[in-house]
Amino acid sequence: MSPLRAQYVPIFMLHRIEDKNLGIIGHSAQSIEEALLYIKKQGYQGISIAQLSEAIVNNKPIPKNSVAFTLDDGFAEQAEVALPIFEKHQIPVTLFIATDMLDKQSWSWDYKLEYIVRNTQLKKANVILAGTPFSVNLSSNHEKRLFIRQVRWHLKSYSIGETNKSVQHLASSLKVDVPATAPEPYKPMTWQQAKQAESKYVSFGAHTCAHNVLSQLDGDSAKKEIERSWQRVQEELSNPCPVFCYPTGRPNIDFGMREKQMAINAGFTSALSAEPGYIDFKRRSNIDNFSLKRFAFPHSMTDFKQYCSWIERGKSLVLLRDKP
Repeated sequence: MSPLRAQYVPIFMLHRIEDKNLGIIGHSAQSIEEALLYIKKQGYQGISIAQLSEAIVNNKPIPKNSVAFTLDDGFAEQAEVALPIFEKHQIPVTLFIATDMLDKQSWSWDYKLEYIVRNTQLKKANVILAGTPFSVNLSSNHEKRLFIRQVRWHLKSYSIGETNKSVQHLASSLKVDVPATAPEPYKPMTWQQAKQAESKYVSFGAHTCAHNVLSQLDGDSAKKEIERSWQRVQEELSNPCPVFCYPTGRPNIDFGMREKQMAINAGFTSALSAEPGYIDFKRRSNIDNFSLKRFAFPHSMTDFKQYCSWIERGKSLVLLRDKP
């Protein structure tokens, strides 16, 4: 079945890297190492996002059984833990930076939301956020995670002004002081760390400045977020990746034709979404290179193996065949 897999490329995206001492929930260094060892043993070929984009744009061939990896945001633990693992195994990875994190040591509203809920001492709360009432149980970490997820998706539908106002209101309601600069669990990497990490296998790209959902912004603000972040990456680094990465990345929700055209005008060759799926080189004409699909890096090695092999693609083909 290897021909079925050969021309379907999975891109994996990672975010936080686990640090139990700091309370960071994410992928462990061990799971990343295990995944990279697996693809090397099985003969898969790690390729960079820049190489993938070039193959699409210039109609070039890609290595058989290619796999690509990305990291989003620009946290310190990504630079300190994850990037050295990819460097060690000589497998390409691109980290897409929200440049205000590095320039201003700032943090975005979605991570402030997480901080507020995790640090509240209240067990129950009734709050109104962007006009919607929430009555929540905060007595366990599980309940807190559910509430964070619920509010995060809710607020992404509103303007950035309304979203920031709601986060401030939540902090007041839950009696949590939010630091102006990112506290230790949300500490960004530095430009110096990025410069030291940049190599044949480690590259960096633009992920806006403030990590705001672009559809929340007016046209001028969205344009500046895209252009300025790309400018900063080019100013600071030697070999910036000419591919853009949309925050959150749901097609036609978090970004649309407006943002795609802005990315084109800014000089990017492609852009990444967060919609799951393969890059299908068997049907090149159907590839939207300004909405490239990515899989969330799975927590299960069994799932990772399926995404890398023909199995996941075969399952999707069966579902399409059986769809009424």
